[in-house]
Amino acid sequence: MRYTLILFVLLITVRSLSSQQTGDLFYVPTKHTAQAPALIITSCTGATQADIDSNRAVADSFGWILATCAKTKNHQDAALNDQYVMATYQVLISKYQIDKSRVFIYGFSGQAVQALMEVFLHPELLRGAVAICAHAGALPLAQWETLAGRGFYLISRQKDWNLEDNKKMHQLFQANGLRDTLVITKGQHGPRDRFELFRGSKWLNRNLK
Repeated sequence: MRYTLILFVLLITVRSLSSQQTGDLFYVPTKHTAQAPALIITSCTGATQADIDSNRAVADSFGWILATCAKTKNHQDAALNDQYVMATYQVLISKYQIDKSRVFIYGFSGQAVQALMEVFLHPELLRGAVAICAHAGALPLAQWETLAGRGFYLISRQKDWNLEDNKKMHQLFQANGLRDTLVITKGQHGPRDRFELFRGSKWLNRNLK
């Protein structure tokens, strides 16, 4: 009986988390502060339940709330993607007890560029980004005087076609007094494993109090 009740509660919780906004998903760890930091997760094909499931360790370890943006994706107008990310952000802050000073965003490849763009466009809303294998296409949007206190965790590969762009961004962030780091791993342009986002989130959590 007790086991059945627990299963019922879990089903209701999952259902309520997945119905906040069509397509977007949210995960609230059991242990989180009253005003918890948050991470918006993007994906090249639109974030799904798999992105929540594979990154629960981030939420559980740091007490962060996770949100997926289902509609931002590659091969779609960046301005439209920006609208979708901001819609996810608005649901996030309206439905959950968020520390609005510590909302972060993550992306890989084209969505890493989008993640950087979001921080450049909305530094008053987003504190930092984990960007894996991004190119420097969003740099013209950066207004350095507005980015004080923001942070960027960049990851590239030794054979990533965007490696030189990552080096360039790292140098510019450093030159403009921003907190950032650049991690270069073996391999080519491509995702690695969920631990990269974990390590990037750990860096943001430690450096952007």
